[in-house]
Amino acid sequence: MNALPTVKIGQPQRVVCLQTQDDAVLHKLMAFGILPGSNLVLEQRFPSYIITVGRTRTALDKETAQTIFVESC
Repeated sequence: MNALPTVKIGQPQRVVCLQTQDDAVLHKLMAFGILPGSNLVLEQRFPSYIITVGRTRTALDKETAQTIFVESC
C-alpha cells in the first residue's frame, strides 16, 4: 500500500483506503468517484496532481492526494 504521490505516473492503481478525518475532503473524493476499490491512474504531479478515474480527469492538491492510499492493479 502506497500513498498516491509516491506511485509511478501512468500505472493503474486500485484505491485501498482514504485516510482523512475531514468530512469535506472525504465528500469531495467520493464525488469524484475516488472510493476504496476504484481504479485510477496518476497522470501528473506538478503543478497539481492529475488523476483519471474512469472517464473523469481530476486535479487534486498535495494534501488531498496524500490521503489516498493505493496498490498496483
